[in-house]
Amino acid sequence: MRGVLGLSSRHVHFTRGASYLIMHSLGINAINIVSFAILARIISTKEMGIYAILLLINATCQTFATLSVDQAVIKFVAENFSRGAVSAAAGAFYQALRTTLIIAVPVAGLLYYEAPFLALHLLGAISYAVLFQVLAVDVLLTAGAQPVIMSGLLGLQMFREFAAVDLIFGAILRQTMIILLIVFLRNFVGLVIAWVFSDAATVLVLLVFAIGALGLPRFDFPLIKLFRFSFPLTLGSVAGYAQTWFDRALLVAFVPLATLGIYNAALTAFGVLAGVAGAMASMLYSAYSSIKGETHSESRMRDGVRLATRYSSFTLIPIAFGLLAVAKPALTLLVGEPYAAGSLPLIIFSGAFAVTAFTAVLGPVLLVLEETKVAAAITGVSVALSLVVAYVLLPEYGMVGASVARAFAMILVAALTILVVSRKMTLQVDILAVAKNLFASTIMAVVLVAFQVVVYSKFLLPVYVLIGAVVYLILLRLLRAVDPTDLSLLRGFLGPRLSLVSDMLSWVLA
Repeated sequence: MRGVLGLSSRHVHFTRGASYLIMHSLGINAINIVSFAILARIISTKEMGIYAILLLINATCQTFATLSVDQAVIKFVAENFSRGAVSAAAGAFYQALRTTLIIAVPVAGLLYYEAPFLALHLLGAISYAVLFQVLAVDVLLTAGAQPVIMSGLLGLQMFREFAAVDLIFGAILRQTMIILLIVFLRNFVGLVIAWVFSDAATVLVLLVFAIGALGLPRFDFPLIKLFRFSFPLTLGSVAGYAQTWFDRALLVAFVPLATLGIYNAALTAFGVLAGVAGAMASMLYSAYSSIKGETHSESRMRDGVRLATRYSSFTLIPIAFGLLAVAKPALTLLVGEPYAAGSLPLIIFSGAFAVTAFTAVLGPVLLVLEETKVAAAITGVSVALSLVVAYVLLPEYGMVGASVARAFAMILVAALTILVVSRKMTLQVDILAVAKNLFASTIMAVVLVAFQVVVYSKFLLPVYVLIGAVVYLILLRLLRAVDPTDLSLLRGFLGPRLSLVSDMLSWVLA
């Protein structure tokens, strides 16, 4: 471990950074799931479909307004700040922020102007136009400011501050306001109003932290340098946007809004996995960028990737198999029986993710190596082929066909990423750790499914989770999957205050 990041204290710093972002992701997902469960019970499945379309439009604006400049911010802020070049880091941050704000204004204006057209053709009634008009205000925040500010804090490795602010304002405040405004206004427009207020609060507080670290605004960083790095990523972002939304966009044309709402519920549950993987990727992008500026960076990067595959397998694989095993009780308990049909899509998503989870840490490597065109090509090829699969399957199989297409995309991206990264550097994957986690997680899933065959109730979901955790930990011990270095690292980032937790885990796993 010391060979990756140098001093053990620095290694603990990155590990704690990962833990902050992972716990942040899990916390936000937990809050979102609870809020989503309440929301699903106070709105109809048709309105849930409308909710999915609003998310789709918001994501569209964000993708085309940011031009992937936010990803360039992580790279240039992390590289310069780690070398002590604070002025260069500040210049990159503020230049990017000004650029995305300038682009977001006409995008938001166009959305506001076209609101009646979108309401009539997507939702079937012009009375829904107000939803898109309020959403246009939110686009100024989510596309113009928020991505760059969040990326700036990640580049500064202010993981704890980022996690705390986004959890409080981006999750707790946001979800609380959504429920309260929908109930009190008795109108679905309350949802979009809640987005505006919570996003504004998040942006303001995060901006205070960024200014505190970088100082007052300066715009001397070469804009062409930002665009030279981000432009190829824009193609990848567009492809990534298509990969994220292609199935739901096609479902709009083939199924009723209610079916889209059920499918969106399954994807929301799956978002727990995607969120954790995304948090790990964001942290590793910052870490890899810092490593790249050091001496012996190639060997450190190689060792870092190997360890990243090891710890991602401990984190992501068991969660994926666990969600696969409890898909039906999880959906029916959290969002209700009307969404039970989403169980099979959720199983398909989770299964595909489980076998590719360890590759989630490889994506940032291509960005750090500035192979942005290659990263875009990987996503583009997977999207193109997945669209073909979706187009063939959707008319007959509906949302199940859409879920198969999404699973195919995940597997294809993983395979192409492994192939390309292995040609750009000496790729070392901790195959033994991945294999042991796959085996332990598979047995855990089989035990959970068998237990549900004997005793099934959606209200036993916490019991299923507990049984799965116990079985998984026992299997890790039997397989000797955890070594002393892992336990030492665990003690390091938990610290003396949580020594009891680390001692208990050490006793169980050692």
